[in-house]
Amino acid sequence: MIPVHPDQLTPGSTVAQLRDVWTSAGATGTLAFDGDVVASPGNPPAAGEVVDAAGWIAMPPLCDLHAHLDKAYTWEAAGRPEGSLEDAVACWSGFGRTLGFEQMKANGRRQLRAALSAGVLAIRSHANYHEGPDPLRGIRALVELREEFRGLVDLQVVAMHGHDRDDGLVRDGIALGADLVGAAPHLSPDSAGEVARALRLAEEAGIGVDLHTDETLDARSTDLLTLARGTRHWPAERPRSAGHCVSLAVQSPGRLTTILDAVAQARVSIITNPLTNLYLQGWRHPVATPRAIPPLASLLAAGVEVAAGGDNVQDPFNPLGNGDMVPVVGALVLAGHLSPARAWEVAAAGGRRVFGLAPADGRPGDAADVLLVRASSVAEAVAEHAPDRIVIRAGRVVAVRRTAIDTVAQDALVGEAA
Repeated sequence: MIPVHPDQLTPGSTVAQLRDVWTSAGATGTLAFDGDVVASPGNPPAAGEVVDAAGWIAMPPLCDLHAHLDKAYTWEAAGRPEGSLEDAVACWSGFGRTLGFEQMKANGRRQLRAALSAGVLAIRSHANYHEGPDPLRGIRALVELREEFRGLVDLQVVAMHGHDRDDGLVRDGIALGADLVGAAPHLSPDSAGEVARALRLAEEAGIGVDLHTDETLDARSTDLLTLARGTRHWPAERPRSAGHCVSLAVQSPGRLTTILDAVAQARVSIITNPLTNLYLQGWRHPVATPRAIPPLASLLAAGVEVAAGGDNVQDPFNPLGNGDMVPVVGALVLAGHLSPARAWEVAAAGGRRVFGLAPADGRPGDAADVLLVRASSVAEAVAEHAPDRIVIRAGRVVAVRRTAIDTVAQDALVGEAA
């Protein structure tokens, strides 16, 4: 069988083998697929294309474990706001009521398509109980999108209630098909009570939780510890995640150790959202501004499962963001002090573990899910923002992103330099 070049692959192509491909571990060889799993490279090629992937690197696909699809692409319509978390919350409380079901669904679809083209194959999105006459419209929009993108992007829906929503309405939202219960206890007058309420509602429904937790630079905010103590008796398979956890960045070493020990013992996963937290936090610290993300190396050393999220995409909480997790990986390197390979592992394999997906690390028996990038290393892929990408799910190409070729007049540039 004559190998094809990666540039010949199109969405719908079935891939049998990637030959001479680099792996994220720095080795080169053959990556073989048999349907939706990775096969031994010594097996005869299965049906599909054999690809000459020299010059490309096979990466585990990325996961976005903290999104807000119901808010996406609303920054312009909301009046181009800027400011802290408190400013964004105030803006959304007024603007959000104007968004209807169809607009939320259209915006969410746009982000899912952008994520898919970027190689993000799993997304966990929070959905508010929105202001206005139909408070469940955001949850309904995401539940419908979950079905629309089934087989392309795995989507988990977190029903994120505020402290002012009564239990009956929260239960109604969960009953629409939410995968997890969400909340933002640090915004409540009784944060410990709000954590307890979220856990109680989740236990009633037999599902897990993913809470916005300690999204503040106030070291006194330790709802993460309350969450850990409240879930340590939960069965191992029931998800319990904490997003943001910004206050960990300003804890004393001793206090940090106490919290992380409890988190690890309770199997609470932490989802860091560096882009939005670097933007929203620290507005009151114009000098020596804190990094506003948790100490990632300490979390990993303590045995805490860590994943990453893109969080907000061009909405009042972040005017930037585009559904691509590669910039998030870059932020984990630059602001989180992880190596490029470790940062990718957090955003890829770590995300799959937190989501509950099978591994996709290229070993025989793993899921045949791959992000094929034209690069020679993980660091190069992140530094160059991986302009050429081929997204493979279950052995089938589901998206292709190609470089726009720029022509440079070399002689003219040399002449100008002279």
